[in-house]
Amino acid sequence: MFILNNIDKEKLKEFSTLSIITGILMVLAGIFAIVNPLAGSLAFVLFIGVLFISSSIIQSYITFKAHQKSLGAWFKVFLLFITGILLLIWPASGIAAVAILFAAYFFMDAFASFGMALDLRPLKGWGLALLNGMLSVILGIVMIINWPFSSPFVVGIIVGVSFLMDGIVLIYLGWLSKKGLHN
Repeated sequence: MFILNNIDKEKLKEFSTLSIITGILMVLAGIFAIVNPLAGSLAFVLFIGVLFISSSIIQSYITFKAHQKSLGAWFKVFLLFITGILLLIWPASGIAAVAILFAAYFFMDAFASFGMALDLRPLKGWGLALLNGMLSVILGIVMIINWPFSSPFVVGIIVGVSFLMDGIVLIYLGWLSKKGLHN
Protein backbone atom coordinates (compact mmCIF):
# COMPACT_ATOMS: atom_id res chain seq x y z
CA MET A 1 0.00 0.00 0.00
CA PHE A 2 1.16 3.54 -0.57
CA ILE A 3 0.19 6.65 1.36
CA LEU A 4 -1.03 9.81 -0.32
CA ASN A 5 -1.22 12.99 1.71
CA ASN A 6 -3.42 15.89 0.62
CA ILE A 7 -4.12 14.51 -2.85
CA ASP A 8 -7.14 15.87 -4.68
CA LYS A 9 -9.61 13.00 -5.25
CA GLU A 10 -10.41 14.22 -8.79
CA LYS A 11 -6.71 14.31 -9.70
CA LEU A 12 -6.32 10.84 -8.24
CA LYS A 13 -9.22 9.55 -10.36
CA GLU A 14 -7.68 11.19 -13.45
CA PHE A 15 -4.28 9.69 -12.59
CA SER A 16 -5.74 6.22 -12.16
CA THR A 17 -7.40 6.23 -15.59
CA LEU A 18 -4.37 7.69 -17.40
CA SER A 19 -2.05 5.36 -15.51
CA ILE A 20 -4.02 2.30 -16.57
CA ILE A 21 -4.27 3.42 -20.21
CA THR A 22 -0.55 4.29 -20.35
CA GLY A 23 0.30 1.02 -18.61
CA ILE A 24 -1.70 -1.01 -21.12
CA LEU A 25 0.00 0.76 -24.03
CA MET A 26 3.42 0.17 -22.47
CA VAL A 27 2.66 -3.52 -21.86
CA LEU A 28 1.58 -3.91 -25.49
CA ALA A 29 4.71 -2.09 -26.73
CA GLY A 30 6.86 -4.23 -24.43
CA ILE A 31 5.31 -7.47 -25.66
CA PHE A 32 5.76 -6.31 -29.27
CA ALA A 33 9.46 -5.53 -28.64
CA ILE A 34 10.03 -8.88 -26.91
CA VAL A 35 8.26 -10.87 -29.63
CA ASN A 36 9.95 -8.88 -32.43
CA PRO A 37 13.19 -7.53 -30.92
CA LEU A 38 14.56 -6.29 -34.24
CA ALA A 39 11.52 -4.06 -34.76
CA GLY A 40 11.67 -3.00 -31.08
CA SER A 41 15.33 -1.98 -31.42
CA LEU A 42 14.66 -0.13 -34.65
CA ALA A 43 11.66 1.71 -33.18
CA PHE A 44 13.69 2.66 -30.08
CA VAL A 45 16.62 4.07 -32.07
CA LEU A 46 14.33 5.89 -34.53
CA PHE A 47 12.50 7.40 -31.56
CA ILE A 48 15.82 8.59 -30.12
CA GLY A 49 16.73 10.08 -33.52
CA VAL A 50 13.44 11.99 -33.72
CA LEU A 51 13.90 13.08 -30.10
CA PHE A 52 17.36 14.47 -30.91
CA ILE A 53 16.06 16.37 -33.95
CA SER A 54 13.11 17.74 -31.95
CA SER A 55 15.50 18.79 -29.20
CA SER A 56 17.69 20.56 -31.74
CA ILE A 57 14.70 22.52 -33.04
CA ILE A 58 13.67 23.58 -29.53
CA GLN A 59 17.28 24.36 -28.60
CA SER A 60 17.72 26.43 -31.77
CA TYR A 61 14.70 28.55 -30.82
CA ILE A 62 16.08 29.05 -27.30
CA THR A 63 19.52 29.83 -28.67
CA PHE A 64 18.10 32.29 -31.19
CA LYS A 65 16.12 34.07 -28.46
CA ALA A 66 18.72 34.07 -25.70
CA HIS A 67 22.22 33.19 -26.96
CA GLN A 68 22.48 34.31 -30.58
CA LYS A 69 26.19 35.07 -30.33
CA SER A 70 27.13 31.93 -28.39
CA LEU A 71 29.09 29.60 -30.66
CA GLY A 72 28.86 26.85 -28.04
CA ALA A 73 25.06 27.04 -27.93
CA TRP A 74 24.83 26.82 -31.72
CA PHE A 75 27.31 23.93 -31.70
CA LYS A 76 24.98 22.04 -29.35
CA VAL A 77 22.07 22.65 -31.74
CA PHE A 78 24.18 21.39 -34.64
CA LEU A 79 25.36 18.34 -32.69
CA LEU A 80 21.82 17.37 -31.65
CA PHE A 81 20.55 17.76 -35.21
CA ILE A 82 23.39 15.82 -36.87
CA THR A 83 23.20 13.02 -34.30
CA GLY A 84 19.45 12.70 -34.87
CA ILE A 85 19.88 12.63 -38.64
CA LEU A 86 22.64 10.01 -38.40
CA LEU A 87 20.45 7.81 -36.20
CA LEU A 88 17.63 8.05 -38.76
CA ILE A 89 19.94 7.36 -41.73
CA TRP A 90 21.96 4.55 -40.10
CA PRO A 91 19.82 3.07 -37.34
CA ALA A 92 21.88 -0.13 -37.18
CA SER A 93 24.88 1.88 -35.99
CA GLY A 94 22.63 3.55 -33.41
CA ILE A 95 21.43 0.17 -32.18
CA ALA A 96 25.04 -1.00 -31.79
CA ALA A 97 25.89 2.19 -29.87
CA VAL A 98 22.89 1.73 -27.57
CA ALA A 99 23.98 -1.88 -26.91
CA ILE A 100 27.42 -0.71 -25.77
CA LEU A 101 25.80 1.94 -23.54
CA PHE A 102 23.57 -0.74 -22.00
CA ALA A 103 26.61 -2.96 -21.40
CA ALA A 104 28.45 -0.11 -19.69
CA TYR A 105 25.38 0.61 -17.59
CA PHE A 106 25.08 -3.01 -16.48
CA PHE A 107 28.75 -3.19 -15.49
CA MET A 108 28.46 0.05 -13.49
CA ASP A 109 25.24 -1.23 -11.90
CA ALA A 110 27.03 -4.44 -10.94
CA PHE A 111 29.84 -2.44 -9.32
CA ALA A 112 27.30 -0.40 -7.33
CA SER A 113 25.34 -3.53 -6.32
CA PHE A 114 28.47 -5.30 -5.13
CA GLY A 115 29.37 -2.24 -3.06
CA MET A 116 25.88 -2.15 -1.58
CA ALA A 117 26.05 -5.86 -0.79
CA LEU A 118 29.31 -5.35 1.09
CA ASP A 119 27.81 -2.42 3.00
CA LEU A 120 24.73 -4.44 3.94
CA ARG A 121 26.52 -7.75 4.58
CA PRO A 122 25.65 -8.25 8.23
CA LEU A 123 21.97 -7.47 7.55
CA LYS A 124 19.30 -9.77 6.14
CA GLY A 125 18.79 -9.32 2.42
CA TRP A 126 22.38 -8.43 1.57
CA GLY A 127 22.42 -11.45 -0.73
CA LEU A 128 19.77 -9.84 -2.96
CA ALA A 129 22.09 -6.93 -3.67
CA LEU A 130 24.86 -9.43 -4.44
CA LEU A 131 22.51 -11.40 -6.73
CA ASN A 132 21.51 -8.18 -8.50
CA GLY A 133 25.18 -7.41 -9.09
CA MET A 134 25.84 -10.88 -10.49
CA LEU A 135 22.83 -10.60 -12.81
CA SER A 136 24.05 -7.20 -13.99
CA VAL A 137 27.47 -8.67 -14.81
CA ILE A 138 25.80 -11.44 -16.78
CA LEU A 139 23.64 -8.92 -18.67
CA GLY A 140 26.72 -6.81 -19.44
CA ILE A 141 28.56 -9.85 -20.77
CA VAL A 142 25.52 -10.87 -22.85
CA MET A 143 25.48 -7.38 -24.36
CA ILE A 144 29.14 -7.63 -25.36
CA ILE A 145 29.15 -11.21 -26.65
CA ASN A 146 28.78 -11.14 -30.43
CA TRP A 147 28.52 -7.34 -30.38
CA PRO A 148 27.42 -5.67 -32.66
CA PHE A 149 25.70 -8.61 -34.37
CA SER A 150 23.50 -9.49 -31.39
CA SER A 151 22.66 -5.84 -30.66
CA PRO A 152 19.37 -5.65 -32.59
CA PHE A 153 17.95 -8.57 -30.65
CA VAL A 154 19.33 -7.81 -27.21
CA VAL A 155 18.42 -4.10 -27.27
CA GLY A 156 14.87 -4.90 -28.39
CA ILE A 157 14.41 -7.48 -25.65
CA ILE A 158 15.82 -5.20 -22.93
CA VAL A 159 13.67 -2.26 -24.04
CA GLY A 160 10.68 -4.61 -24.29
CA VAL A 161 11.14 -6.02 -20.79
CA SER A 162 11.58 -2.50 -19.41
CA PHE A 163 8.36 -1.29 -21.08
CA LEU A 164 6.50 -4.42 -19.97
CA MET A 165 7.53 -4.02 -16.33
CA ASP A 166 6.87 -0.25 -16.28
CA GLY A 167 3.46 -0.88 -17.81
CA ILE A 168 2.58 -3.48 -15.19
CA VAL A 169 3.57 -1.07 -12.42
CA LEU A 170 1.47 1.73 -13.94
CA ILE A 171 -1.56 -0.55 -14.30
CA TYR A 172 -1.18 -1.70 -10.70
CA LEU A 173 -0.80 1.83 -9.30
CA GLY A 174 -3.75 3.01 -11.38
CA TRP A 175 -5.84 0.09 -10.15
CA LEU A 176 -4.90 0.83 -6.52
CA SER A 177 -5.84 4.48 -6.98
CA LYS A 178 -9.10 3.66 -8.72
CA LYS A 179 -10.15 1.18 -6.02
CA GLY A 180 -9.18 3.60 -3.23
CA LEU A 181 -6.65 1.15 -1.84
CA HIS A 182 -4.06 3.87 -1.34
CA ASN A 183 -4.84 4.56 2.34
